[in-house]
Amino acid sequence: MKPRFTLLLFVIALLVVGSRFQLSAQDTKSKSVKAADPHVGTWKLNIAQSKGPAVPKEETNTVRELGDQYEVTFTGIQKDDSPISAKYTLPQIGGALKRQPDFPEGVSAFVTVINQRDWYTTGLQDGKQVTAIHYVISKDGKTMTETINGTDAKGKHYEALNIWDKQ
Repeated sequence: MKPRFTLLLFVIALLVVGSRFQLSAQDTKSKSVKAADPHVGTWKLNIAQSKGPAVPKEETNTVRELGDQYEVTFTGIQKDDSPISAKYTLPQIGGALKRQPDFPEGVSAFVTVINQRDWYTTGLQDGKQVTAIHYVISKDGKTMTETINGTDAKGKHYEALNIWDKQ
């Protein structure tokens, strides 16, 4: 896999994982007492259960609420031993994600919320869809399943499945 495509896939994954945290704000604004947000906390990628072309050696993401934003921090190690490290904030309003300063030009994403535990993210490169990602958090809130359908830099279709365990 070419380094540029790996970076693009990683950036889209960051957009997607971060975007999922917009859900609880939409679902809980109408409630007088806010329910526990299933997204907030630390999630560790279950390497043994995850499958796909870019599963890293290890990855952890931590999400915390900051007012009407979420702060998302990723750390880990890629297959080639290069570090995974990113940190950004994300508004809880849903819809189109704003381009982050450190993301490559032309990368964007759009979130469609089904409910607090189920949503889709569409990743775009220069306006063309390159990924469709479906996230589901289990009813007990301990596992998140990320199903990815995408197109690599050569135009070839790929599929991936990431399983995240809440710590």
